[in-house]
Amino acid sequence: MEKQRVRSFRKLLRLFERLTANQIKLDSCCQGVTLAQCHTVLEIEDLGQATTVELSKRLGLDKSTLSRTIDGLVNTGLVERVAHPTDRRFNLLSLTTKGQEVADRINQSNDEFYSRVFEGIEGEHHDEVIDNFENLVWAIHRQQDHLKKENSEFRR
Repeated sequence: MEKQRVRSFRKLLRLFERLTANQIKLDSCCQGVTLAQCHTVLEIEDLGQATTVELSKRLGLDKSTLSRTIDGLVNTGLVERVAHPTDRRFNLLSLTTKGQEVADRINQSNDEFYSRVFEGIEGEHHDEVIDNFENLVWAIHRQQDHLKKENSEFRR
């Protein structure tokens, strides 16, 4: 791809990042939890139950960083930590009733916002926008995985 198109794309990405960050601040779409806690709550909700190892992979965070986030969620009563029934080395994490209420409010707030966003896009383009965004996200994900692998091989 030519350099100018790449730079134009990067400029759009920066604008997208700022708009998304501003949305989080303006709408308080994370319902009183930090962004990291918000992502963790939504991943636990998606999985039903999770271990720290599963969450660290899904969120792309090291276990020590994630552990601090989880500790905060446990301390505020949003997440429950129980011993894994078959492997005592692991804890299972799940949302408490209070945590599920927070997840529901996060989902409702964001669903309403992005539904309004899609109202500004012609209906026949909705699937195209979602499909292209999904392709972009997975392409970035694959490239980051490739770079992580290169970096780990370089350090050896």
